[in-house]
Amino acid sequence: MSQQKNGYVDESAFIKDVTFESSCKIYKGTRVINSNLGEHVAINDFTVVQNSELCERNTIQRNNSIYNSKIGRYTYTGRNTHIWNAEIGAFNSISWNVGIGGANHDYEKVTTHAFLYSKDFEIIKEAPLYDRFQEPCIIGNDVWIGCNAVICRDVIVGDGAVIAAGAVVTKNVEPYTIVAGVPARTLKKRFPDEIIQELQKCKWWKLGPDILSNNLDLFNTKPTKAVLKRIKEICIENNVYYSEGK
Repeated sequence: MSQQKNGYVDESAFIKDVTFESSCKIYKGTRVINSNLGEHVAINDFTVVQNSELCERNTIQRNNSIYNSKIGRYTYTGRNTHIWNAEIGAFNSISWNVGIGGANHDYEKVTTHAFLYSKDFEIIKEAPLYDRFQEPCIIGNDVWIGCNAVICRDVIVGDGAVIAAGAVVTKNVEPYTIVAGVPARTLKKRFPDEIIQELQKCKWWKLGPDILSNNLDLFNTKPTKAVLKRIKEICIENNVYYSEGK
């Protein structure tokens, strides 16, 4: 056990080529390789993080695997979640048993078998014959992903979206849209279009924690015009309001 400034590294953790802050907590049996960890990142038991960037206050629960991915600040995962080659934004709530960005098999070829890209079967000798991760997998900010959901490759999930438990997402999800089912289909928008448009301009997830802490009442209520007006003012004051919604 290694106790650091407000942080902790278990003696059984394997850490190689990793940049991390003294406030990070790395627990039993974890493997963290060739990755960057921001302040107050917590990686729980038996999780693997490789070739990835975890940002401020990420909490990764036990038995996760995260490869070649970037996860934005304050996003957290539940147990047994697996993430491959994905770009994930800030303040996302990712439940347990979620799969994000799993590799594609090219079903248009004669065979879908892994011997076309994996040397494990000692058939292919050189580089893979195709890239299973070529298509992007991008999750926006303030997205809620329910348990047992699967987000496929070649998918962009917009800010504020909700992915229902057990959904299999094969197509893009618009911002502030709720989807469910296999394959996932739109159930409804979370808010009217004019509210969604304003929320997309207010990039509140870029605000500092002190500002959020001082305005909890605004985020613990429905987005009325008065609430949105105040959030807009705060975002403008802190240079995170974008009139074009970019």
